[in-house]
Amino acid sequence: MNNQSNNEGPGHVEGQGSEQGQQALNQQPAPSQGQVPPEGQVPPPPPQYPQEPAQSPQAQPPGGPPPPPTGAVPPQGAQYPPGQPYQQSYPSGAQQPPVAPGAQAYDLPALDNGGKMSRRNKIILSTVIVLVVLGLLVGVGFVVDRVLFSGNQGAAFNLEASPSYQDALFDIKHYYYKDYSEAKITAAASLAVEKAKKKGVKSATELLDTGLTALVGALKDAHTNYLSPQENKRLSEDLSGSFDGVGFTLREDKATKRPKVVTIIKGSPSEKAGVKPNDIIMSVDGKDTKGEALDAVVLRIRGKAGTKVKLVVQRGGKTVNFNITREKISIPDFESEMQDGDIGVLKLYEFNSGVSDKLRAAVNDLQAKGAKGFILDLRNDPGGLLDEAVKVSSVFIDSGPIVSYQTKGEKKVTEDAQGGAATNLPLVVLTNGGSASSSEITAGALKDRGRATLVGSKTYGKGSVQKVFELENNGAAKLTIALYYLPNGESIDGKGIQPDAPVTEIKDNPEATDKAQMNEAKKVLNNLIQGKPPTSEIIQLAA
Repeated sequence: MNNQSNNEGPGHVEGQGSEQGQQALNQQPAPSQGQVPPEGQVPPPPPQYPQEPAQSPQAQPPGGPPPPPTGAVPPQGAQYPPGQPYQQSYPSGAQQPPVAPGAQAYDLPALDNGGKMSRRNKIILSTVIVLVVLGLLVGVGFVVDRVLFSGNQGAAFNLEASPSYQDALFDIKHYYYKDYSEAKITAAASLAVEKAKKKGVKSATELLDTGLTALVGALKDAHTNYLSPQENKRLSEDLSGSFDGVGFTLREDKATKRPKVVTIIKGSPSEKAGVKPNDIIMSVDGKDTKGEALDAVVLRIRGKAGTKVKLVVQRGGKTVNFNITREKISIPDFESEMQDGDIGVLKLYEFNSGVSDKLRAAVNDLQAKGAKGFILDLRNDPGGLLDEAVKVSSVFIDSGPIVSYQTKGEKKVTEDAQGGAATNLPLVVLTNGGSASSSEITAGALKDRGRATLVGSKTYGKGSVQKVFELENNGAAKLTIALYYLPNGESIDGKGIQPDAPVTEIKDNPEATDKAQMNEAKKVLNNLIQGKPPTSEIIQLAA
């Protein structure tokens, strides 16, 4: 839905004379020094001279009209004999003012003896006074409005009349994939706004954010939420691959309904401060995180580089406080290396745009260096772009279905492998509870198609697709628009994917868990390289 004074200048004022007077003037010779200026021309004011006794007026021809008194303006339309222009007297011995080259000189009457102002000057002065008064009235009106009526802005706010509110309702109705009650979500939005007004909130912007948050939140979908303009801007920065923050990833801890630290970015402020994986974020700058949308918590932790953020975390049974200075964070999306001489390890951090090209290049390079098999490490990868999941899977699968999904009111769509697989060498995929969304699409497709063996622990279980819908206020509604299905037709939303070779996570010791899972992945891969079946043994680690 899309959203758009008229100034006029003062009119031109002209004197009017009788028709006879106009004809008489038309018969006058060309203006010369001493003549009255033509209409519309305003010559400079005359110089002032010392007063001397008035000279005797020149004799006029018989029957002619008497000359006007010195200093008077002849009435327009008055007739004078040809060759007898109206003249202004100058004191004896005084010279008339010099005339600029190419200009005509006109004698103008000065102010009369009473010091009266000319009509033109009166008009100019009146206009200036009117403009000054109008300016004062506008200023006073603005102050009065701010002082007396600003308190009524909150009371006058109408959520239903907001274009952003109507946009959000439209998007939910046409794209949100689950059933819902429009009456319930609109009632929740109205109630939230009324409560905010009673608490004294007067800002229309704040009231709109409150209403939209309640509207989308009433859908009760963990992956659907409203983003304020500031949050939406920061989300865009995140997708660009860099942001200002502290440098860790989060996922929701289902037991506590709070964010849990998943990974720490190497060299980041959080690593320097001592934040560890599995830390539970209890509050950010004093605000409790329980039940808050994960995106909202992440965006509150972020901020301008050089500023500080206060975090309270729970680690085991202890509470730890951090005061961390934000820095510019660059998000790594892929790394690769050869381990043990012939195992190519491919680590995907996120499914950002172009990561499949990096993966394909690394596979070709490691094969050329003698790799006999690959480990695709998707642990703690929160996902990303759906099309990148299809492209990553296509590095290892030459043809056939990868994933399918169906949006509201549309036919089911199946995404197939794009052809041109880079390798057919044995493959193991590492997963854990932080593997979500696009990671699960790739892991599930490789497992269902018999292309890889999964090692590690159960994936997160985010089998839904979200889309960000921009709103008129520059905020956004992030809505779940579909569920996706693995090649075998299964939806893993809320369930996750079980690995073929499970390795139980060690409580409060992620480093030991990671090492044990990698060791098991290498063991399974070596079995595959040697033509043996992968192990079905469940690796149980001491808690």
